[in-house]
Amino acid sequence: MTITKAIRWLLAWAAALVVAWSFFEVGLRLWREHDPRDHRTPLVILQWGDASEERIVTDLVAQYESEHPDTKIMRIHAGDFGSKLNTMMAAGTPPDLFYMNYGDVPSFVRLKLLANLDPYIAKLPDGKQWLDGYYPVLLDAFRYDGQMAGRGPLYGIPKDWTTMLMYVNCDLFKRAAIAVPYNGWTWDEFEADCKKISALPPDASGRFYGAALNTWPGVLQNMLQCYGGDFFNGADFRDVTVDSPGSIAALSMIQRTRFIDKSVYQASGPMASNNGVQLFYTGKVAAIGPVGRWETPHFRGTGPGDPGITEFRWDVVPLPHEKRTVSDIAVVAWSMSAATKHPQQAFDLLHFLTGPEGQKIMARLGMAIPSLKAVAHSDAFLSGKPDHAQIFLDELEHAQISQIPAEREFTQYVNDELGACIELNQQSPADAAKHLKERWLGEMQSPLRNKDFPPMNWRLVGEVALAAVLLFAAVAWAVSRRQKLGHLDQKMERTGWLFISPWVIGFLFLTLGPMVMSLLLSTTQWTAMSPMTTARFVGLDNFRQLIAYDKETVPSLRVTAYYAALAVPLGQIAALAVAMLMNTKVRGISTFRTIYYLPTLVGGVTMAAIWEWLLDKDYGLINHLLAPLAHRLHTTPPDWLHQDAARWAIPAFVLMSLWTVGGGMLTYLAALKNVPASLYEAARIDGASAIRQFLAVTVPMISPLIFFNLIMAIIGSFQIFAQVYVMTGGGPGDTTLVYVLYLYRQAFEFHNMGYASAMAWVLFILVLLLTGFVIRGSRRWVYYEGLKA
Repeated sequence: MTITKAIRWLLAWAAALVVAWSFFEVGLRLWREHDPRDHRTPLVILQWGDASEERIVTDLVAQYESEHPDTKIMRIHAGDFGSKLNTMMAAGTPPDLFYMNYGDVPSFVRLKLLANLDPYIAKLPDGKQWLDGYYPVLLDAFRYDGQMAGRGPLYGIPKDWTTMLMYVNCDLFKRAAIAVPYNGWTWDEFEADCKKISALPPDASGRFYGAALNTWPGVLQNMLQCYGGDFFNGADFRDVTVDSPGSIAALSMIQRTRFIDKSVYQASGPMASNNGVQLFYTGKVAAIGPVGRWETPHFRGTGPGDPGITEFRWDVVPLPHEKRTVSDIAVVAWSMSAATKHPQQAFDLLHFLTGPEGQKIMARLGMAIPSLKAVAHSDAFLSGKPDHAQIFLDELEHAQISQIPAEREFTQYVNDELGACIELNQQSPADAAKHLKERWLGEMQSPLRNKDFPPMNWRLVGEVALAAVLLFAAVAWAVSRRQKLGHLDQKMERTGWLFISPWVIGFLFLTLGPMVMSLLLSTTQWTAMSPMTTARFVGLDNFRQLIAYDKETVPSLRVTAYYAALAVPLGQIAALAVAMLMNTKVRGISTFRTIYYLPTLVGGVTMAAIWEWLLDKDYGLINHLLAPLAHRLHTTPPDWLHQDAARWAIPAFVLMSLWTVGGGMLTYLAALKNVPASLYEAARIDGASAIRQFLAVTVPMISPLIFFNLIMAIIGSFQIFAQVYVMTGGGPGDTTLVYVLYLYRQAFEFHNMGYASAMAWVLFILVLLLTGFVIRGSRRWVYYEGLKA
């Protein structure tokens, strides 16, 4: 046996051992988790949180298990908590207990996913006394009667909460000769203070900002309420008041301070995700908010390796007010699944996890405010930084649970429409409010929301599917019986079917089956978070909504088509140009080929993260290279993915796609190698120039591959998703909302799986038609050597 053959066998055995060990390890883990000899009651809990919070829950679980040896608890910590919870719900294996944000209660209750806790509390000997120990407003956040939050059954026991305040840099206030507003301040005073602080002389690390304002929908609503405005008039989500004078005044203040006075920090690029927190941490921002108690551990520090803020004094002050003082409440509860197999045991664990011991530990961490009044007013919460922690509790007098529609579309509309005003400065507050109102009311008037659809008749679907399978089998049997094959031919036919059976089975169950199911779902209204039997039959209304009512369909297709129109030709030209360059015979050409190909091995998410930094407005390498040219043209490099996204974001994605032309380069290089050298020799003898040789010899000979790559590039360009999702999320506004990202939102954020299926079929038909058009036109320019006359 040769050394090469021995190495191959060794690698094959090593691969086989790795696969076998993987199956053994998974099987062993499953056996341990479901050991038939273990008769303890299994409970699963799902949580989020940093390492400190995870340790607290872990310790509480260990203590409970020691006190209840008949219970076995599996704790799951999820960074992407929402996706994990939705996936477990959709799979029919929900956790017994899980964190629940109060804003999600209405949608979960409507889907019958949460257990009503009132019957279990009634069984407690001190149930009423136990509930009296919590702040009533926090309990009301988890009551829902099917129409309005704050009333009805209780679906969660709050574990912690926070009012919304402003964290301040006391030293910067002192440098600007401004008193720290511990007793409150108006928004006019806030603007004046921001101007004074931003006028301070900059230091070596740059200028100072008066504030950094958070503007995600919840806190934005809080600021509107401080001005006497709101998104809606109470809980009537059809009475939109975002265009009221108070709401317009609040939006105008944000736009003015960010883009006219420039006294409030406007985050962009990779720094946008921290909303100015890092600048506050480094002493460049005097105030940051509205924000809750969760920033305290970061500013305090977690230990020797993280001392927290030590360069200046920091504290908290109330939110500014205008018409009235209002503070939103962010509150999280432990909730119980309606599908838990052990409801009483799960409630007993919930009762323990929300008890005073765990709340005291959480209070000392500083992450949030305990929901038990006795613990919140104890030294466990009030001691340590910030010095005026009592303000968190005092603001409860002015606090309220904001009412936001359970439909997740509203949050997206706020980000899109108001973002164009306060994030991009592209339209006035009045126009932004008008567009948001029109868009939301249009959503409310959709036929899909105003009809009572019948249940999907899955039994009929199953009967039709069975009849189709039987008919196909009968036809196949009849055809096979008509063919008179000998014994050898029959054996060869069986062997052929045996060889292709893996592909056939895979095609039927992994491709054709899901496609048929997707087509069926496109005629339904289904969330995917409840059993498929709950789906409602809507006929063609999903397609009617998509074409006639959905205001995002055409813009998302327009953005996608714009990307395809740029990326497809530029990508193919670049790949062919690089391939021709790599086809030259010079020393080290193999190394250059490897270098050009390597970027294609970088994952989509990793590549997006790299390019997000490269395209950063202030620190990116690309703008650094463009700066001299921009200076000569008396302009500045663009803010690719944020303020100038409407013009430059799609070209930025095209530029990023050119980084991975190495894959196309390899296929073109292989085609170039197969062009007969005799054709070039004949062309040179006839006096053809290099350009003429390229057009008359190279292009015709590799035209089949150009055609193939063109088809694949068109299909791929209409499926662009990962880089847009990671880098911009479709924003700012909806400037980068490509069609597949919009489909993803409908399926996994808005939970409209039936509607998303309809969108997928529309995309399939559009790409099919476009591909057919290209195939028909290829007859005029694609040259096949084997088909010449």
